[in-house]
Amino acid sequence: MASRLTLRVPADFRLFKAVCSYGHFLLAPSRWDRDKQQLFRVLRDTRQRKVHSRITQPDKGKPLVIHCDRTLNREDQQHIKRQTIRMLRIDEDVSPWYKLHRTAKRRGFSRLFRGTDLFEDIVKTITSCNVTWPNTVNMSRLLVEHVGHGGFPTPEQVADFGEQRLKDRCKVGYRAGRIAQLGRDVADGTLDLSWFEHGDRTSDEVYDALLKLNGIGPYAAANVCMLLGYYDRMAIDTETYRHYCKHHNVKRPKDPSKLHKRIEKHYGQYDPYAFLAYWFELWRGYEKRFGPSEKWDHEKDAKQFTAAAMKD
Repeated sequence: MASRLTLRVPADFRLFKAVCSYGHFLLAPSRWDRDKQQLFRVLRDTRQRKVHSRITQPDKGKPLVIHCDRTLNREDQQHIKRQTIRMLRIDEDVSPWYKLHRTAKRRGFSRLFRGTDLFEDIVKTITSCNVTWPNTVNMSRLLVEHVGHGGFPTPEQVADFGEQRLKDRCKVGYRAGRIAQLGRDVADGTLDLSWFEHGDRTSDEVYDALLKLNGIGPYAAANVCMLLGYYDRMAIDTETYRHYCKHHNVKRPKDPSKLHKRIEKHYGQYDPYAFLAYWFELWRGYEKRFGPSEKWDHEKDAKQFTAAAMKD
């Protein structure tokens, strides 16, 4: 008999709010069912074998139910729960953020969807740099299909697959070397990703350490910091410029990098949650264009976020 797990959540927790909050929910191997309001996700047991899961919530504050496709022993059940907790940030204390941003509290906007582990978060950040969003969607799909065989690839799978096949079959371009090296370094123990998730690390320590990784620049490092729960840094890219200029009626300069200090100062009023304040504004803008994110069509809307579609 397949395992059916229950997972307690905070009183204010709503599944669709935690899932449909960040673009990664549109990337494989996650799939949000907008009609039934449930999340399909391939997880992994303690031996890295795939577990097809369906995550539901009867009502606000009620425990999540994780429907698994096979029977799991106690150790694997706990492993599945830990992945779900991380992915949905269930154990994150959002009360300090809500005290700073009352509108976000009213709308229940706090937890930003992420991967089941840091390796996934870093790879997905790498595949979102210097590329259009539809291409990011495609790269993630191909990585899951060809390398992870239905689940997000493990470091070992990436290391075995190799740089050339990543480039040829997953269409990741110059990112192939960076992703392959990351996989090798994690797989052979050269890089211990658990160091980054230690609760006693400061934002500066984590950011500086991320910058030392091959292919991780200031934007990527700041974005990964956010995915780790450090919201004090702004991950600024072309979309940040577009949003800031439109939302705050600012003329975009020829060199948009000159906006950095203004952007950081504006959202800095919400420190240490500057990124969350920015993302709240940005996400509301998306929902005004495309409707509530929990109603987005997985196939269609995952490809909507192009420069042409977002042009004002």
